[in-house]
Amino acid sequence: MIVVARGDKSGEDGIPMLLKIPRLFDPWGGYSIIGFGDILLPGLLVAFSLRYDWLAKKNLRAGYFLWAMIAYGLGLLITYVALNLMDGHGQPALLYIVPFTLGTFLMLGRKRGDLKILWTKGEPERVCPHVCLISIEESNREG
Repeated sequence: MIVVARGDKSGEDGIPMLLKIPRLFDPWGGYSIIGFGDILLPGLLVAFSLRYDWLAKKNLRAGYFLWAMIAYGLGLLITYVALNLMDGHGQPALLYIVPFTLGTFLMLGRKRGDLKILWTKGEPERVCPHVCLISIEESNREG
C-alpha cells in the first residue's frame, strides 16, 4: 500500500497521489503521508452535507456541514494517534475517518428525522415555487 502511494518503484518523484506532512518532533526529519483518496472520499460527504444545508436553509449549527468537518478532523486525529501507537507503520486512514464522518452523518440524520431523505433523495423536501404561482393564478381567475 505504501509503496504504491509513494511510487518508490518508478525511479522518479512519484505520481502525485499523496501529501507529505513533515513530522514536527522527528530528529531525522521524517514525514507522514496521506493519500488523496483519504481527503477526496470523505470530502464528497462533507460537500454533500454543505449542499444539503444550503438547500434546506439550515444554519451552521443546525446543519450537517459543521459536524461533518469536526468528525473528519477527529478521524484524522485518531489516524495519527494510531500511526504513532503502531511505531510509524502505515495505517489506512479511511479505516478511521469513514466511521467518524459517516457515523456522525447517519446518527444526526436519524436523530433529526432526515435520514430517509438524505439516503434516498439527497435534497430536502421543498414546495416548488411554480406550484404556488399556479395556484395563486388559478384562484385569481376563479375569483
